[in-house]
Amino acid sequence: MNPTCWPKRNSAARSASTPAAAASASTPRPESRPQEASVQLLPDLENNRPLAVGLLVIVLVVVYFLGFHWFVMRHLDLADEVNSLEERAARFKAAVARRPELEAQLDELQAERLDSALFLPESNFNVAAAGLTRRLRDIIQREADDADLCRIVSTTNRPDDEPERFEQVTVNVRMNCPLPDLTRILYQLENNVPLIFVDNLIINQRIPADRAGRRGSNGYGQLDVRFDIYGFLSQQVEG
Repeated sequence: MNPTCWPKRNSAARSASTPAAAASASTPRPESRPQEASVQLLPDLENNRPLAVGLLVIVLVVVYFLGFHWFVMRHLDLADEVNSLEERAARFKAAVARRPELEAQLDELQAERLDSALFLPESNFNVAAAGLTRRLRDIIQREADDADLCRIVSTTNRPDDEPERFEQVTVNVRMNCPLPDLTRILYQLENNVPLIFVDNLIINQRIPADRAGRRGSNGYGQLDVRFDIYGFLSQQVEG
């Protein structure tokens, strides 16, 4: 091997490597990224999406409560009031529709009440007779100017021997009373409820000869009165 050829070979290799080196020198090298040293200030876009959705929901809720909640609640309250008024109106309409029927029932009840009030409230003869005597005494106490001058002498209960539809309760009364007091007493007896009737009225004047011209406790103007008072029991007589 001729040693004289080596420099040429080296120069050829040097000339061959020179364009490659020049090409590599002329081509810009990509910059290296500092992955480990750099600090990530914002989250990635994929990780940020749930956060954005949550913030949007919170904003919508706040906007609803600040701007629309009172409006919605007011409309709900108005809807409840409207429903209540409609129910009341329906009840009133139903009552108006039943007015003729209710008025007929009311008239019937009033008639029954009036009819029952006309009868003696007691349930049997003895109690009813005692009630008649008590009513007479109460009227005397209320209407007589002087209860000592107008007083009951005696009373006798008289059963109804032949009762018809309703049993009659009769009390025979004998009493002494001045004429003005007697007039008021008899009027009150026959103009009250229950109905009490006066029958068989007999009046005798008692003026002793030694007391003529005197009045008051000495018996001037006293009347000896006999009469019957009677009423009816509400229970109908059987058969």
